[in-house]
Amino acid sequence: MFCVKILTAYPEMFPGVLGYSVIGKALKENVWSLEIINLHDFGFDKRKSIDDSPFGGGPGMIIRPDVVEKAVNHIKENSSRNSLYIYMTPSGKTLKQLDLVKYSKFEEIIILCGRFEGVDQRAINILGFREISIGDYVLSGGEVAAQVLVEGCIRLIPGVLGQSESILEESFSEELLEYPQYTRPQVWKDTHRKEHHVPDILLSGNHEKIKRWRFNKSIEKTENNKPDLLIKNRNKK
Repeated sequence: MFCVKILTAYPEMFPGVLGYSVIGKALKENVWSLEIINLHDFGFDKRKSIDDSPFGGGPGMIIRPDVVEKAVNHIKENSSRNSLYIYMTPSGKTLKQLDLVKYSKFEEIIILCGRFEGVDQRAINILGFREISIGDYVLSGGEVAAQVLVEGCIRLIPGVLGQSESILEESFSEELLEYPQYTRPQVWKDTHRKEHHVPDILLSGNHEKIKRWRFNKSIEKTENNKPDLLIKNRNKK
């Protein structure tokens, strides 16, 4: 079973989106497990405080390294799995689909959610956390980012999604964005009564032509939305 353990100052934020749809269904069916560890259970004083002011001055508070270490030791005492340690932070390496593929192969991932002005860097370095970001922007904490990463991993577990082919064809699997998708009605009239038709090629029944059309549309979409993917792909070749 794929195990996920979250270190957070706000345990009530979980399971959040992870409790819904196919991810939530897989959780209920014990395809994967989720354990939430409250950092305040390892606080350093009677008030169960977990943070302190930064050395060198500056705004905000920093989560202390001794608090994080106690929480990690608690996990290690109760687990012997092959574990991956991740710290969600805007200053980390940007998460990619290939990263999710690698992470999903671990037996267990432990995710530390940053809060306030972050976590003492010594805890990150000494305890072996990988610093990971979900994008070039700042959130109030790492809990939402952790849910993004976990969902990305869980959906890759065999049997979670209905069709394994859908994983192979979606965006980033081949370093191209996914082609446009269409469904019924074949002719859609919007609120202004203007007609919008499904591309004729998708109704042709010619699977080879449809495959070629989808590939060309993937390239077109990638060029428009994420041209850096095409550049990186060309450089590899």
